[in-house]
Amino acid sequence: MSTLQNTISMIKTLPEADLLKIQDFTKKLSKRHESESIDEAVAKFLGPKSREDFMEDIETAEKQYAAGKYSSAEEVFNELEQRYGF
Repeated sequence: MSTLQNTISMIKTLPEADLLKIQDFTKKLSKRHESESIDEAVAKFLGPKSREDFMEDIETAEKQYAAGKYSSAEEVFNELEQRYGF
C-alpha cells in the first residue's frame, strides 16, 4: 500500500476529533517549514558572517544605543507602515 492509500484508509476510520488534531498538526508543520524556508532565504541574501564581523556589529549597535541613536519598535513599525502601506 502506498503512503497515499494508507493515509486515505486512516482518514476513513478516524473519528472527527482525531482528524481535527491531525489537521492542526499539519498546519503547524507547514508553518515550521515555511519559517525554515524564509530563514534560508535570508541567510542566502545576507551571506555568511564571521564571528569578528558579528561582534563588530554588536559593538557598533551598543555605541549607537549609548549615544541615543535608536528608535523604539513602535517608531520603526510606524515608519514601515507609512513607507510600505502595511
